Amino acid sequence: MLVSRVVLALALTGFVGCAGTAPPVRTNSGAHPPQLADVIPPDQPFQRHMVDLNGLHLSILEAGTGDPIIFVHGVVTTSNIFPKYVGAYSPEFRGVAVDLRGYGDSEKPATGYSIPQFSNDLIKLADVLQIKKAVWVGVSMGGMILQRLALDHPERVRALVLVSTTDGPMILDKDIPTIGAPRDYREVSKNMIVESFPADTQAKTYQPLLDRIPTWNGTVIREALTSMSQFNVHGQLTRLQVPTLIMVGVKDDVATPAIAKGIQAQIAGSQVVEFQTGHFMMAEDPDRFRAVLGEFLKELPLSQ
Repeated sequence: MLVSRVVLALALTGFVGCAGTAPPVRTNSGAHPPQLADVIPPDQPFQRHMVDLNGLHLSILEAGTGDPIIFVHGVVTTSNIFPKYVGAYSPEFRGVAVDLRGYGDSEKPATGYSIPQFSNDLIKLADVLQIKKAVWVGVSMGGMILQRLALDHPERVRALVLVSTTDGPMILDKDIPTIGAPRDYREVSKNMIVESFPADTQAKTYQPLLDRIPTWNGTVIREALTSMSQFNVHGQLTRLQVPTLIMVGVKDDVATPAIAKGIQAQIAGSQVVEFQTGHFMMAEDPDRFRAVLGEFLKELPLSQ
């Protein structure tokens, strides 16, 4: 049984990471797979690349020109949730959506699926792409990763967008140790997606997400969910001094409006925007999501 609840612990965590610089190494992976082709806006040119991070190969989706905005997905999705947004803000913003290690077309090492490691990978990716500072957009687990990144590398963050996320432990499955051995992690993923929508949601709203469940193994989701259940930066976010937008669904019982307002209270000048949705607002109200993010980007100070 899934437990859709968030527990705020008192203990604080900390992790510091670093990455060296390297010249860009990219290879075009060719035609888009069917599951991506069916969500790419026809009027926006996209490129899919494999990027070499000193031995770890990550897949990224790029579109547009301008200042960089980097999109980071959650625990049961991939970069395929972002095509409607990656190129939407060009020519002011060049969009980059990444498949985290173990997800989508990215390399799948034997281990390393923790929030601190994901954060380190993103800094290395920015180094390879020669991006000194970016607007970072993180959804659910992606938002947790970006809180860690912003605390460890504030100089790399121009602005922060936290979507359907928490600053404390997020427990989505109480039987994490058994995922993949022998439990079917695909069924676990499907259950998480369906239960993240309001009970009266029509299946056609979440079916595209089910159709694009990532190809991963049990280790990926087991380690990622374990890391999410241990995550806690509550009380540390007062150190952040960048423009921050927090988006939350009023029907989200995982990353609740109360949690979003708690994050807002810690980050000076941050703003909360509520959606009449559950956890997956990008699926339930994509047009408003695109508009709200666009307005936030327009209001940002000029990049230095």
